[in-house]
Amino acid sequence: MAELLFIATTIFVVYVLFVVMAEKKESPEPDKSEVSNSTPPVAEKIAVPAEAAVSVEEVVATPIVVPRKPTKPKSSTTKKAVVTESPVTEPPVAAASTSTADSLKNPNTGEVVKIPANYTFAKRWIKDALVEEGLLDKIYKSNELDDATQAKIQGALQQLKSLDKYKA
Repeated sequence: MAELLFIATTIFVVYVLFVVMAEKKESPEPDKSEVSNSTPPVAEKIAVPAEAAVSVEEVVATPIVVPRKPTKPKSSTTKKAVVTESPVTEPPVAAASTSTADSLKNPNTGEVVKIPANYTFAKRWIKDALVEEGLLDKIYKSNELDDATQAKIQGALQQLKSLDKYKA
């Protein structure tokens, strides 16, 4: 299949080159003395009615005006507001304590994970820890989860979070 694609591509490229070369041979080149650098040869071939005739020099000399988007002037009140505001910095300890408040640490591996909102997506070691600590009777399967079981599991997760062994 790749060989056929290569052959077809090669034939197409050769065809395009053939057509381009044939067009170059058919079109006569303009005389260099008749055409100046400022006037393109294409402009001479266009037929223009007499009342709308404009010389090429006029078109080239006319500047092209491109409209710009209006810019908003900078007001001094905006600068003052930015300058007067001081950045609020919190100590890194406070940021670390808020991120680890909802986290559990695996005492065996040291892995720290966020407490899952859904028991189905909890890591296996969290489910094992809930059973090991006696907070749940067993590891529940997805089809065994109902509202009462979910409430029981969330309570067990909060108790597990309060144990020193699993604090992050």
